[in-house]
Amino acid sequence: MFKDVIGNWPTHDKFILTSCDDKYFQDFFPRFYKTFTEHWKLPIHVHIIDPTQDSKNKLDALDVSYTYCTTDKSVLRFPYSYVTYCQAQRFILLGHKLLEGQSVIVSDVDAYAVRRPNEDQKHFAQSDMAFTKYSDIMGNKAPRLMATFCNFHHGKRAYAKESAIKMQELIENTDKIGVDQLVINEVFQTMAYNNLKHGEWIRHLDVKTKRDILEHNQCLIYHEKGCRGKGKGLQTQWTDIGL
Repeated sequence: MFKDVIGNWPTHDKFILTSCDDKYFQDFFPRFYKTFTEHWKLPIHVHIIDPTQDSKNKLDALDVSYTYCTTDKSVLRFPYSYVTYCQAQRFILLGHKLLEGQSVIVSDVDAYAVRRPNEDQKHFAQSDMAFTKYSDIMGNKAPRLMATFCNFHHGKRAYAKESAIKMQELIENTDKIGVDQLVINEVFQTMAYNNLKHGEWIRHLDVKTKRDILEHNQCLIYHEKGCRGKGKGLQTQWTDIGL
């Protein structure tokens, strides 16, 4: 599944990693690139799945590094395999490639930076593994670590690789969706990590009202849960980043 990655892994000590298929790249990467470049001032690495030549040309024109792969369809045997495969790619790549000394912010490509973190916040996020711990407001689910926006630290490289292997196995052998979320909780839930406070760093809730929009915009990172509303307010175009 993951043997034919083309491109070079970054050597920066600190950078931002995202991954997506070609559609999500075209739809969401301009906003991601513009806001994270402006507010986080860190190098960006993109891993893109099944890219078109147009997408590779755009990446070549931007100040980013990137890798890409072509899907091995033979291992995608279940209805949601491709969705799950795309969701987990950044963590699988990271688990196999993370270098000594690296600390990597990992984000969904449809998230975006609302404002600049101060130096204390950046240090807190990148000095260890870091996750948001979320409990749904109805109390229907146990608190869980979220994969949407987090940090992977070289001090736990062995666990990052363990999580990558587990994700690969689940994608190939089960019909589960969201295996990135499942494995992150299985591997990291009981160990020490920095807590990116829900409601300060990011909110893992639907956006249904003006109040929701306001509260999302008070966080450092904006992300709308699930597939609902992802295109709302999607105003950044390729021309806005010089393409």
